[in-house]
Amino acid sequence: MGGINAKEFIDELIFCLKEEDVIKAKALLQFASDSDVDADIQRKALVELAKGPENIVFPLLEYLTKIEISNPKIQDALYELILDKAYGNTDLVIKYITENEKKARLLFLKAAGELLLKDTAPALKKNIVESKDADILIAAITALGKLRFLDSLPIFSEMANQPDKSVRQAAISAISEQGSNAAVDQLIGFIGKDEETNKLAVEAMSEMQDLYALDKLTALLTSPITNVRDTAIDQLMKLGNKATPILTKAFQNADADYLVHLVTTLGYIGDPAAITPILDIINTQPADANIRQAAYEAMERIPSPKTAISLVQGLQDPVESVRMSAARAIDRNLSKALVAGLKNVVREGSEDSKNAVAALIDSEASNIFNFLVEEESFLEIAKTHVAVKADPSTRKAFLKQMGIIGRKEFAETIEKAVVGKGEPENKVNQIFVVDDSKMMLKLYQNKLTALGFTPVTFDRPEDAIPQILQKKPNLVITDLNMPNISGLELTREIRKKFSRQEIPILMITTQSDFVEEKDGDIKVNDTVLTKSGINKILHKPFTDDEFCKAIKSFIKF
Repeated sequence: MGGINAKEFIDELIFCLKEEDVIKAKALLQFASDSDVDADIQRKALVELAKGPENIVFPLLEYLTKIEISNPKIQDALYELILDKAYGNTDLVIKYITENEKKARLLFLKAAGELLLKDTAPALKKNIVESKDADILIAAITALGKLRFLDSLPIFSEMANQPDKSVRQAAISAISEQGSNAAVDQLIGFIGKDEETNKLAVEAMSEMQDLYALDKLTALLTSPITNVRDTAIDQLMKLGNKATPILTKAFQNADADYLVHLVTTLGYIGDPAAITPILDIINTQPADANIRQAAYEAMERIPSPKTAISLVQGLQDPVESVRMSAARAIDRNLSKALVAGLKNVVREGSEDSKNAVAALIDSEASNIFNFLVEEESFLEIAKTHVAVKADPSTRKAFLKQMGIIGRKEFAETIEKAVVGKGEPENKVNQIFVVDDSKMMLKLYQNKLTALGFTPVTFDRPEDAIPQILQKKPNLVITDLNMPNISGLELTREIRKKFSRQEIPILMITTQSDFVEEKDGDIKVNDTVLTKSGINKILHKPFTDDEFCKAIKSFIKF
């Protein structure tokens, strides 16, 4: 205790408060730092201060903010005492947020907001207009935001253009606190200035959570700015089931890109309430393959056996990636009706039957095999596909599954019939593939293996980045829209260390972000492409020839 007698210290403090002797009390409190007294004496001192009159206690509290107190519990107790004394004493609070030294001002500014002392608004505005200190600005903006005066919006708007990121963030957050349509519109007005502001504005909109804000947040899925769109998707996912009615309502008159994002976001949210509207999309079989694929991928993430029969038609889709997405959805939504429908498809022995079985095998939809292995037509198609076309890892997974379900002899006949067994030829060139869709990863793996490569796949960009930076592959293939880290953000991280020549990046996407239309011709915008750090764009859906040509533009084989 540094030689201080605890009882004498507290008794002397009580006497000073009783006599309203501020000067002597301050002289006494100078010994209240960590180096002089322990936390128990500090706590007892605050208890006695709480009993004193406001006009005496306020200057003593201000003085205590200058004392070295490192114990978090004592710091909290000091702030709670400031709150207690500040309530109902607006004039004193105004004095202390305008005339005090910084440390005390910050605490009283915080108290003004938390106690919703509306009469402090002019003083708060004065702090914002006159102060050059970022910490004071942030505290004053935050406090004024909590008071929710609409006439404060212009002040927040001006502060949102400040160069200091923390000040901008406080201003944008204060705008969202207002909870009005005007506040939402103002946040939208900030979008397009820079990536950092874009993200702050979109996140602030999601915090408002009223109908108007959610409508506008959903509409941002149509934004041509990638990080705006990605941030909106992330925020809608965080909102969860609350966002479902807004997202499904937006299906009406949505263009292809927008509908893909709406459906994909609903899939990630996983709300069963989205099943019916997504199935309505599947049943109408939209012309755009990306929409069909998004719908089947969403159904994989929201299993519902009662409606599973609607998924069978996806196995007969003309686009391979759609068939594989449908296969994975089927494997998660098994029902008696679905199995019956699948058996009928397989028994036809047509080209559609072969495509359906191939999709089930290539997507490693292992659950359904238990119900199809009694069908001779399935066994015949499966044997040919696995032995001749399937990549080694797919073949291995299928044969293992056959062993598990008691079809070891069938597995052995396939192994004997395998064409071109052995390792892929091109082991020198490393290709890393990044996509949050495990189905798409499987598709790329099949195609790259057929071209003689052994790709390394990642379904989480955050896992891929350190491996890419460490191992420097010959080519990176990535999706554009992924949760948490987008393809553009992944590209940015790679470009911090490697140039476009050192590690080429092929981006495969449904989006038209890098596409421009001129005189009726559609072409990739090379300027935007170069600026982004991406080497080449391939749009979904793509053919085997287009995929092969894209790979050959980087790796000779």
